[in-house]
Amino acid sequence: MKLEHANITVKSIDAAVEFLGLAFPDCGVRGGGAIHGDDAMGRWVHFGNDDFYVALQQNASHSGRSDVTYQHDGINHVGFVVEQLDDMIKRLAAEGYEVTPASVMKGHPHRRRAYFFDKNGVEWEFVEYASEATEERNDYAL
Repeated sequence: MKLEHANITVKSIDAAVEFLGLAFPDCGVRGGGAIHGDDAMGRWVHFGNDDFYVALQQNASHSGRSDVTYQHDGINHVGFVVEQLDDMIKRLAAEGYEVTPASVMKGHPHRRRAYFFDKNGVEWEFVEYASEATEERNDYAL
């Protein structure tokens, strides 16, 4: 297991990228686009290097409520790379935890993702990669 990313909602992606670019000059924007392909919802950017990143999200309609997932400023979820995603899912399911609808188990040839909420309401993402090639693992066009 290794920490892969933190997902954070911000008021301004541009301001966050400017700050992170100054703090980490060897990193940059890995990918980005419209939230769920819809510019009206807002935009996202992954800022980092080939192995680690900060996922930044800027919503078009901003909510100050802390109980609205991905609508408030702050950490949305933390992502970990795991070797055997199916084993992780089985262990958590045996204790009553369910994969959320946001999980992506099919569709990308080089990665699968499963999301869970813990009993504190914190969202956790687990990613399994099927490729060692950086350009395949980090392909956002698929």
